[in-house]
Amino acid sequence: MSITKERFFNEFKKDQATYDEIHENILDGVNIGGANFIILMCAIIIASVGLNMNATAVIIGAMLISPLMGPIIAIGYSVGIYNLKLLKKSAIILIIEIFISITTATIYFSLSPISSAGSEILSRTAPNIWDVIIAFTGGIAGIIGITRKKSGNILPGVAIATALMPPLCTSGYGLATKNIHIFLGAGYLFFINSFFIALSTLLVVKFMKIPTRNTLSEVKQKKLKKMIIVSTILVTIPSLISAATMVNSFLNNANLSNFIENEMPSEYILNKEINTKNKTIDLVIIGNTIDNSEEEKLQEALKYYNFSGYKLIIQQSTDNFPELKMYLDKIKEQDSGFIGDLEINKGKNNSSSNNNVTSALNSVTSSLPGKFNDITKVYSGVLDNELPVFIINHSKDYIDKDAINAYILSNPELKNAKIYFEKEDSNKENTKPQ
Repeated sequence: MSITKERFFNEFKKDQATYDEIHENILDGVNIGGANFIILMCAIIIASVGLNMNATAVIIGAMLISPLMGPIIAIGYSVGIYNLKLLKKSAIILIIEIFISITTATIYFSLSPISSAGSEILSRTAPNIWDVIIAFTGGIAGIIGITRKKSGNILPGVAIATALMPPLCTSGYGLATKNIHIFLGAGYLFFINSFFIALSTLLVVKFMKIPTRNTLSEVKQKKLKKMIIVSTILVTIPSLISAATMVNSFLNNANLSNFIENEMPSEYILNKEINTKNKTIDLVIIGNTIDNSEEEKLQEALKYYNFSGYKLIIQQSTDNFPELKMYLDKIKEQDSGFIGDLEINKGKNNSSSNNNVTSALNSVTSSLPGKFNDITKVYSGVLDNELPVFIINHSKDYIDKDAINAYILSNPELKNAKIYFEKEDSNKENTKPQ
C-alpha cells in the first residue's frame, strides 16, 4: 500500500488535539509559580545530589520531574505562531529558572564535603554533534507528544533523553569549584539542548500548520528565517569540532592500546597520555626495565600504529614493582569469590572499570601540586583495574609524606591507594606501605 503525503498527514492528525487544546497545553508549561517552583527546587537538589554522588538513577529522577522543558517548547511554539507576548513570557521564565538552578546548585556544591568531579559531571562538559541530534529529535518527539490527545510516555522519555537539569547543576558545580571549563562546557550543553528543542518545536508547528496568533510581514518572515539559519549554524559548529576531536581521541587511544598490547606485553601500564599538540606519547610503566635499545625499537614501531612523527617518552618505576605485584596478588586472593580466575591484564587497559575511582584519581592528581609546593609531578593510574597507584616526584630531600598520604587517602574512593615518592635526582624512596 503506497503512502501519499496526504494520507500520511491524515494519519498524523488522527489523535491530534485541537489547536486550542494544544495552546492550553503549551501555556500550562509556562509557569514558575506555586507547585512548579517547588518542583523546580526539588529537581535541582535531586540532580545536584545525584551528580555529587555519581548516582545515575537519582539524576534520571531529577530529569523526569524538572519543569524546564515547558518554557523551551513554548519558545519554539511561540516563534512558529508569531506570538510575541508568549515568546517574551517564556523567555523570561526560562531565564529565571536557569538563574535559580545555577544559583541553588552553586550553593549546594559550595557546602558539599565531596568536591571531586565524578563521571556524571565530567560527561556533561564536552558537548558534541550527538548531543545536537538527541536534542533535535527529542524536541520533535516532545512537541508531537504535547499535540496529542494522550501523550503517553513520550514526555518522560524526552525529559530523560535531552537531560536539561543536569547540565545546569554541573555549571553550578563549575562555579562552586571555580572551574571555568566545567562551567562553560555544561552551559554550552544546556544551550544546545534548549536551542535545538525549540528549533524542532518550531519546525513541527510549521509542519502541522497551526494557525498563527499574529500576522508577520513577508519581509520580517524572511528576516526571521535567516536569523534561525545563521543561529543554527553558529550553535552547531563548536559541537562538530568537539565531535571531531572526540573521534580522533578515540582512534588514537585505540591505536595506542594496540601498540601497548603488541609491543609491550610484559609491561604494566600505570598511565598513558597522548599529546597531539606536541606529538608526544607519555607512558608511565611499572615492571621490567626497558633499556635504550628496546626504547629505540618501540619508537620505530610507532609508525605502524599511525603515530608517525610522535616521540615516545617512557617514565619507568621498577623499585617498587615486587611489592605492588605482591599487593595485587593479595587483593585477588581476598576477592577470589568475586574475581574468580581473572588474569592479570598486562598493558591492555589502564583505566578502572569503576568511574568513581577514575574521577577521584583525576581530581586528586590535578590538585596535589597546588596543595603541596614541593611536588613537581604526579603520575597516577589504576594497576590491572584493581589498585589505585600514585607516583609522586618531589624536588627536596624532605617532603611531608604524612600530610600527602592523609590527603589522598581521605578520599573514600582512594582509601586503598598505594603511594610512592621519587626524588627528581632518581634517589628513589617509597612510603611506608599503607
